Amino acid sequence: MGKSTGNYLLDVAMGLLALVVGVSALLLWVVLPQGYFPSRLLWLDVHKWSGLVLSLAVLLHVVLHWSWLVRMTRRMLGRFSGRDPGGRHRTQR
Repeated sequence: MGKSTGNYLLDVAMGLLALVVGVSALLLWVVLPQGYFPSRLLWLDVHKWSGLVLSLAVLLHVVLHWSWLVRMTRRMLGRFSGRDPGGRHRTQR
């Protein structure tokens, strides 16, 4: 599997997990707001585990893109400080 395919699959998985977390949160908040009956307990487990897996997927995503995040952060900080990424001062146009 190539790098692009792996990134795509990870992004799709994160999107689906975010959807499950959102739907389960809405169900627990609006439809099953309180009590200890089987369907609420099931949705609590779905919400908890999908949230945990989503957190791990996001952590993996950050690890895989760490060098890009560092480069972009340096580039953006350079723009805010008036310097280009090479450390030279930019001239005003």
